Order: sequence, then structure tokens, then C-alpha cells
Amino acid sequence: MTTMSKTSLILFWSLWLLDVLIALFAYREFMGQFFGRYSGGQPMKFILLWVLILAAIVLVIAGSLYFKNHDRSSAAITVAIIPLVLALPYALFLGVLMLSGGNRWN
Repeated sequence: MTTMSKTSLILFWSLWLLDVLIALFAYREFMGQFFGRYSGGQPMKFILLWVLILAAIVLVIAGSLYFKNHDRSSAAITVAIIPLVLALPYALFLGVLMLSGGNRWN
């Protein structure tokens, strides 16, 4: 059994922390839509979609911890980076809009 190197641990925990922050943001949005001011007209399919998103995020967080605890550092880092790779195109799009200057993107 090998343990993770210090660099791998730092990379894993930073990716894992970002995943937890994404999960907290998704949870806040879900609670705001489900119990918020305009929650009366929410169709059930949107609530089911949010539940599936939250379940996928929990699986990513739990799976990455499982792989880390079983000394599979490359698998743990790969699982932890999945939400960040999925969010990268949107982050790049927002960055281009903010840096373009003259456009009002909001």
C-alpha cells in the first residue's frame, strides 16, 4: 500500500473543497427554489432535476473520498475534478464576457 504524496494530497483536498463549495451553492439554489418566494408554481420535474443534480454531486464527493481512503490517488483526483471540468466552459464564457469591457452582460 502506498500513500498519497504531499502534492497529490494538496491537489486532492483543493479539488474536493471546490466540489463541496459547488455542492453548497447547488443546495442553496435548490432550497431557494423549493421554499423561496416564488416556489408555488414549481413543476415537479424541476424539483426532480435538482434532486438528481444534488445526488450526483454527493456521489462525486463520496466517491472521491472512497478512492482516497483506499489509496487510489489518481482515481480520487479524477473523480474530484469531474464537476470542475463540466463547469469550465461556463467559467470561460463568463470570463470572456467580463473581460470584453464594452458589453453589458448583466
